[in-house]
Order: sequence, then structure tokens, then C-alpha cells
Amino acid sequence: MSSSEFRMIVRTGPNPGTVFELTKEVSLIGRDVTNDVVVGDAEVSRQHSRLTRTPGGYVLEDLGSTNGTFVNGERLVAPRVLNPGDLVALGETVSLTFDATAPEAAATVAQPAATAEPAKKAPRAAAQPAAQAQSASPPIPAVEDPAPAKKGGKPWLLAGVGCFVMILVCGGFVWFMDYFYPQILYAPLIWLGF
Repeated sequence: MSSSEFRMIVRTGPNPGTVFELTKEVSLIGRDVTNDVVVGDAEVSRQHSRLTRTPGGYVLEDLGSTNGTFVNGERLVAPRVLNPGDLVALGETVSLTFDATAPEAAATVAQPAATAEPAKKAPRAAAQPAAQAQSASPPIPAVEDPAPAKKGGKPWLLAGVGCFVMILVCGGFVWFMDYFYPQILYAPLIWLGF
């Protein structure tokens, strides 16, 4: 099992369709540009998770990320062996698919192209193995970014407007008291006839 047989494919989040070939024994996933799988999303930690190649396959481990790592919808609480086709989610907005490549299929596609004897029916014959080789690995469906979720508004703007209104009310009260203070102070005395 060579390390180039596996890859991570971005499904949702920034740059859907981006393919990261897994070529190292240990691959880091995160927002930092020094990682092997770089995902530029605010919900992804700088070093979010780690993929380690073992004889049993790749093991995914969360590195104490803020928004969590999920495999097929289940939060990762301990290292877990990944299977081809597993959906890895980083937080709520980014998902990647762990995929196995088919190196035999690539070799099959390359052989008909290297054939030097062209015949009238040879291009059709060469096209059929290529089509069969491509169908050996599952096609990657186009994934659209989900519509951005509507936020509840801008809480800082709402708080600022609320503070401004409170300042206006307090200022109006102080002005009212200052302007009408003599009348307010002596009103009870006038009512009592003093």
C-alpha cells in the first residue's frame, strides 16, 4: 500500500473539488499554510486534525480543535481509522472525502496511448479501455456551496444603537430637569398655597 493511493477531496467550504494527495506518513490538516492539507476557513483551527498512515490504513485524530472533527456525522473523540468514502467534516462548514485512488486504472489508461500502431478501429478500441478505467474509480460529483446561513443580524450594531438611544433618553431627562427644576421644586408649595 503506497501512500500515493489515498487523497482528501474538498466537498464543501473554500475551493470545493480541491484534491490533496496524501504522500507523507503524517499529514496535518488545518488553516495554517504549513499544513499538508490547508483549508482556509475561519471555523478550521490552525492545526485542526492529523492523519497518520498505519499498516491498517490512515488514522484520523482531532488535535483539540475548537469546532471539532466529525467522521460520517459522528464527532471524533478518539483516533479513528478512515475507510475510502468516509466524509470528514471540520466544524460545520467544511467537509472533505477520504478517497482511494486507483493506480492500476491510471496505468491502463496510459498503455493504449503508448501504442504506436494506429488502425482504423484502434482509436475506438483504445477509447473503450480508457472509459472502463475511468469508471473503475467513482466519479466525483460536483458539489455546490450551500447557501450561507442567515445570521441573526449584527449584535454589535444593535448594541450600539441601543446605547445611543439610552444616551439620548438620559440627556433629555437631564435637560428637562435643568430647565424645569424651579417649577418642579416649587410646584408642591404653590399647590399648598405657600
